[in-house]
Amino acid sequence: MRVVQTCLCLAASALVMVPSAMARQLAVVKVSSQGVACVFAPNCAVSPTDTMSYFKMFGDGGNGRVLVRTYPGQPGTKAAGLTGYSFNIDMRGATTLGMPNCVEKLVLDVGPLASIDYAGKAEVFVVNGAAGTAVSSVSQTGSKISFSFAKAICPGSTAASQSLYFGFAAKNVPVWGRGQVTGSLQGAADLDVRVPKHTGPDS
Repeated sequence: MRVVQTCLCLAASALVMVPSAMARQLAVVKVSSQGVACVFAPNCAVSPTDTMSYFKMFGDGGNGRVLVRTYPGQPGTKAAGLTGYSFNIDMRGATTLGMPNCVEKLVLDVGPLASIDYAGKAEVFVVNGAAGTAVSSVSQTGSKISFSFAKAICPGSTAASQSLYFGFAAKNVPVWGRGQVTGSLQGAADLDVRVPKHTGPDS
């Protein structure tokens, strides 16, 4: 298992999603962690590569982080030839200095996603759990995908300050790309994050 730390960035950027007639809603399915693993590995046990990216929301102390897990789809599985990407947003390392600036949305530049039968056919999966913040909707405009959360992920030390694991499969291998988290008060934080390599929406 490999952990890579990335730089902090704080700014608005081109990753901000602009309302567009081209945006489309993606299918989302809830599944167990073992259910996801069985899609990618015959023995239902993946060997992930972990990378960590840190970000700082305007007005908060400390840092939030995004854990990305990638794992190959092995021969003989539904995801053969694809790569799995799982994400977890963690605000337990951040603190509130005044009104909390919480994470409401994550935007990633990913390119095309694969539609797979996890526990029902979908482009995006969310791992069920007793704690964590659910994904309320996922939309894609061009190569950019936007995850919106049913409840904002706020600074603190409890399990509610983490999102559930959510993710997708794509045909392209992981590379360092750009992501952005949007705050509930103001501002957005940019981060370097592992995403599928692509050159456009159809790559």
